[in-house]
Amino acid sequence: MRWLPFKRLPTSGFNIFQKLLVAFLLAIIPILLISMLINRSGESSVSKEITNSLKSNARFYLSSFELEMERVIRMKQQYILDNDVQDLMMFHMIYSDADIVYAIQDIKRRLQQFQDSSLFVHELKLYMPELNTTIHNRLIDKELPELDLQALEKLYESDKRIYPLGDHLILGERYPQRGPNELPAKLWLEVVLSKANMESSLREISTYNGGESLIVDHDGTWSLGSLPQKDMPLGELLHLIPVGGERKDPQRGFGRFTIGDKPYIYAYESSKLLDASLVVYVPENSFLGPIKWYKQLYWLLAVTSLLVMIFFSTWIYKLVHQPMYRLTGAFRRLEKGDFDSQLTDDRKDEFNYLYQQFNKMSGRLQQLIKDVFEHELRLNRAELKQLQAQINPHFLYNIFFLLNRIIQLDDMDNAKKLTQHLGQFFRFITRNKEDEIQLGEEMAHIEAYTGIQKLRFGSKLSVEIETLPDGAGNLEVPRLILQPIVENAFEYGLEDHLDKGVLHIWPELEELHLTIHVEDNGENLSNEKLAELDLLIKDTKRDIETTGVVNIHRRLQLKFGDSSGLTVKRSSLGGLHVAIRLPLGTTLETLGGNLHVPTIDR
Repeated sequence: MRWLPFKRLPTSGFNIFQKLLVAFLLAIIPILLISMLINRSGESSVSKEITNSLKSNARFYLSSFELEMERVIRMKQQYILDNDVQDLMMFHMIYSDADIVYAIQDIKRRLQQFQDSSLFVHELKLYMPELNTTIHNRLIDKELPELDLQALEKLYESDKRIYPLGDHLILGERYPQRGPNELPAKLWLEVVLSKANMESSLREISTYNGGESLIVDHDGTWSLGSLPQKDMPLGELLHLIPVGGERKDPQRGFGRFTIGDKPYIYAYESSKLLDASLVVYVPENSFLGPIKWYKQLYWLLAVTSLLVMIFFSTWIYKLVHQPMYRLTGAFRRLEKGDFDSQLTDDRKDEFNYLYQQFNKMSGRLQQLIKDVFEHELRLNRAELKQLQAQINPHFLYNIFFLLNRIIQLDDMDNAKKLTQHLGQFFRFITRNKEDEIQLGEEMAHIEAYTGIQKLRFGSKLSVEIETLPDGAGNLEVPRLILQPIVENAFEYGLEDHLDKGVLHIWPELEELHLTIHVEDNGENLSNEKLAELDLLIKDTKRDIETTGVVNIHRRLQLKFGDSSGLTVKRSSLGGLHVAIRLPLGTTLETLGGNLHVPTIDR
């Protein structure tokens, strides 16, 4: 590469080299500062997200764990009061040996059914002191081992739910229960919990690299799961994580503890039922390690940037200064409309390439104008996709609780209906690759959604969906233009209705437009709220955050133009009336197949 002769020009101020160096510093310092702020903000954001995730995992799993334990406790109480058990306890003196054997075998089968009904149960033992017999779920033995009996008595006296026995955890039940006149125990039921299965389920919530979870008793007598350090005393762990004890600790919390030189982030959720807490923890370095490595790269980048600035300032001063004059002059001529200005140079360096590109640029200016226009159209499509991506279902969290309730009621017909509607709903929602669908599919999705809601509300909800005109089901529309409106009707109008909620969806055909009406009889829509919603829909500003019906209105106008969109008013039923206006390419009577709908980007 040829170097231009270095000629120092007399100046009264800073020379070009100094100005270039200052310019580079002014350009790079804000970038470095912003990078530092981004790094710190990222570290804080990651820590917050991890903490929220740990709290969510702890809350969800403990709720499921308590539900299963409550079921086991109820079954334990029911089994000790079982008629066959009570009859054998009270009338064994008059039973024949054969009757006693038959009764014991029947109780043994019931205990086995109890054990098979829960993964948390490993073994059951029913001890009858008067018979000197212990009935297991798999075998029949004589007297209950002394250690088992002592553990049951301590558990009974402590009013706890769970008690450690060797390497096992047990639940216990005594008959008769404690009362004003304490009577000797006639029955002891010991439920040996399956630590292996319980710890296996705990490992399922440890979703982060190196993360673990455990359940620890507030008194430090037992634990389930993996401790941060092998053979670590539970008292030391409870000292690091403030759960339980005599202090008035909150039901949940999060924090940070350090063992040795290894820091951990943790979240816990306490259980009054078990007098224990679920703790989910993860090593801090497992998610902050890469960020700390980026900090080192940041300082390396800063030093390297300084050296590069000095080098390039010198190089640019020697090599770039004069050729830039020619290029700047050519740009000025181009600015005045001289597109015939051509630059030539014998040098075989980067400036020769820039001159060639400048010559090509002036000849392609008209093509670039066209490209800019097409780029604007692509931006419209991109905005449509962005608005479409904001739509997400808001009611799914309650459906699983509904399904659980239906199954508990053994209502299999409604369970089948619910799962069928839910399957159709998920299949539609997860079709992310399709930006547009047929209107008939959108209506079928709404029928599945309202079918779920009818199962949820029962007789307190009436839904009427009228059929689309012939051929209208083939109309191509953006996805999810009806569900947010129907969700809005349930959330703000029908869910808390004091009487019977009514939802009516019906199409209205005009000459070149199809209007779909959605109205309800909600009681909470004031005139002020209606006016505010109408103002949001009519607002043409693009920089406001859009959700719900405003989002749908924006998407329809991006797709079809200003003649389409939403209008809102007071429904004749008393609630909200939303009208969705869709343009047709021709009248429905003349269509034999698919509808052709012109869009604003065609």
